[in-house]
Amino acid sequence: MKKQAKKQLCESMEYLLYTSETIGDLLGRLSQEQATDILAQMQELAIHAGEIIETTENDCAEIIQKLENACEIIYQLSGSLDEFKVRNHLLKELKELFEIVHDEIRRNIPEKLEILFLPYQVSMWDSLESVWLAAKDRDDMDCYVVPIPFYDVLPDNSLGNIHYEGDRYPDYVPVTSYLKYSIEDRRPDVIFFHNPYDEYNRVTRIPEQYYSKNLKKCTDMLVYIPYFVSEEDGPAEYQCYTSGVLFADRVIVQPGSIYEKYCKVYTNVVRHNGLEDTLIPAEQKFLPLGSPKFDKVLNMKCEMEELPEAWQKVIRKPDGSRKKILLYNLSITPMLENREQTLKKLDNVFQFFKEKREELVLLWRPHPLLIKTIESMVPWLRDAYMQRVRQFQEEGWGIYDETPDPNLAMAVSDGYYGDMSSLLTTYRETGKPILLQDAYILDVYSSS
Repeated sequence: MKKQAKKQLCESMEYLLYTSETIGDLLGRLSQEQATDILAQMQELAIHAGEIIETTENDCAEIIQKLENACEIIYQLSGSLDEFKVRNHLLKELKELFEIVHDEIRRNIPEKLEILFLPYQVSMWDSLESVWLAAKDRDDMDCYVVPIPFYDVLPDNSLGNIHYEGDRYPDYVPVTSYLKYSIEDRRPDVIFFHNPYDEYNRVTRIPEQYYSKNLKKCTDMLVYIPYFVSEEDGPAEYQCYTSGVLFADRVIVQPGSIYEKYCKVYTNVVRHNGLEDTLIPAEQKFLPLGSPKFDKVLNMKCEMEELPEAWQKVIRKPDGSRKKILLYNLSITPMLENREQTLKKLDNVFQFFKEKREELVLLWRPHPLLIKTIESMVPWLRDAYMQRVRQFQEEGWGIYDETPDPNLAMAVSDGYYGDMSSLLTTYRETGKPILLQDAYILDVYSSS
């Protein structure tokens, strides 16, 4: 049972115990209607306590039975208000029952922290997964993974289609529907989230009730873990003071220079806006514990037989041996900055690897938000970009990776080629070769 719920349950029992001890003389002086009303309130409180225990705990049948007996005694009391001896005898029984129930709740119902994980895109689940894995089997914690829906953001900043990816999580992750978990009612002890932008995201947007400023109202500990990882120079400055960073009680970041940049930028923003008395100081907010994304990629194992069948057909040579696989990552910023030049670079890369298809496999994994970003911010590029996607898929000499988990591509590949991005930072942890592409070099030999 949640720590807070147990505390409230004990407070209810203390109230019932106190009332059963002191109500005796009062019942004799009140009108029939007043006395019946007090007893009805006591009965409702006892019923509610039983319902809480029944829905949250196993093996508590004896406690529930005692609460049911207490309700029966209260019912008998309401019919014996004018019988002094009977009334006192029933009140004595009621007091003894409430003492026993209160003691059993304190001793026999364990306190648990309720931990809520709020991912939205399944491709970003790896930023939370190792934390969930560490918590899910602990006896003192109840963990819930509640993927939340998100909207496309249209060029005029209005909301487009809504998406929900709760059915795309790995089989070993038990998912709870966001329709069945009320954060306001349950008030989890800790909430972990990885979308820090709230209403300011221009590509996708989550519903308002999941904005960090609203989550903060429903928990005592709001923890933000970035969905991305950063190079040594750290994230962009604005990422150090997004809504999620400002409202979170704790922010898990990479150590060293990245931690220092978060602290420095955040502190400057707090001072500049006179928020020292409102927001948590940097040394308390930021925890340099690293990124769960690194945990995921280092623990990922990949056998040929476990790969999608379509992948295996491309990877296997006629003699059964395995081709070399290059993970090709196309990120958002270069596309927005270079636009048509990036499309030319795509053509050049595809031509090179098509010619080398007997020995090499290009595993193309564009950023999962790339298409939505193009539609939202440079919509005139969409048709040209999608024409290249369709051609690549139809020709079948490479792999177009739309799987929800980027770690599969990182595990199966032999090297990385592509843009500077969060995926690259994670890929470094594998120790495999890395080569950055330059959109303005149209000879792959020259850039390799």
